[in-house]
Amino acid sequence: MQQYFIDKFEVSLNEHIPLSELDSHHFINVMRAKIGTEIKVVDRKGFAYVAKFVENNEPIALLEIVRSVEAISIELPVNVTIACGLSKNDKVDTIVQKATECGMNEFIPLALKRDVVKWTGNKVTSKMERLAKISKAAAEQSHRLVVPLVRDLHTLDQLIKKANSFDVKLIAYEETAKEGFHSQLAEVFRQLEPSQKVLMVFGSEGGLESNEVEKLEAAGFLACSLGPRILRAETAPIYFLSALSFSLELDKL
Repeated sequence: MQQYFIDKFEVSLNEHIPLSELDSHHFINVMRAKIGTEIKVVDRKGFAYVAKFVENNEPIALLEIVRSVEAISIELPVNVTIACGLSKNDKVDTIVQKATECGMNEFIPLALKRDVVKWTGNKVTSKMERLAKISKAAAEQSHRLVVPLVRDLHTLDQLIKKANSFDVKLIAYEETAKEGFHSQLAEVFRQLEPSQKVLMVFGSEGGLESNEVEKLEAAGFLACSLGPRILRAETAPIYFLSALSFSLELDKL
């Protein structure tokens, strides 16, 4: 069943609600929806409902709330923010899409010294808008109950200031992996408690400079290995979230 997010905090049974113009276009013209088609909608509080397509007022699709959907455990038990350096081509797009599917709650693009590309001027705004659309689409596809936030481009100093609000602060650092220390991450996972806020920092293709890592460590971040193999910039965040999901969700079943 197709899912869309609606910009309402509360809905009631039999209420008629419009989809946004963009979602209406996708629903009517891409999905070829017919009157009577049922979809799932999620409000801004994360509650899900089945809604029926009752009227085509192009460019807007009008829906009727049919019933609520029983709440099930979809979201990760901890709140995860991924901060990443800027990689070339569409790698950041891929990270946001796949990390959303894997349970990320927030994404922070990070300007680092070794970044191959730089975002400046109008490019920053267009990139943020694109990533927000990717996050929303991926959340709908994976039937998430929240859309991960895409934050503005941060410098390392700005990230460190923001990091005070997190319970756990980590760095994916390949030098830690090369030294053979692979147990830190598993130990961190064992100590996590529900609803804690986790921040994980990743470099771009060029990685993190040692003085950047030192700066983060001085601010309370823990450098971690993601295992004995060196992962690509777009692979590492997904590996991390997959390992976290296994540790906190699948391994508990």
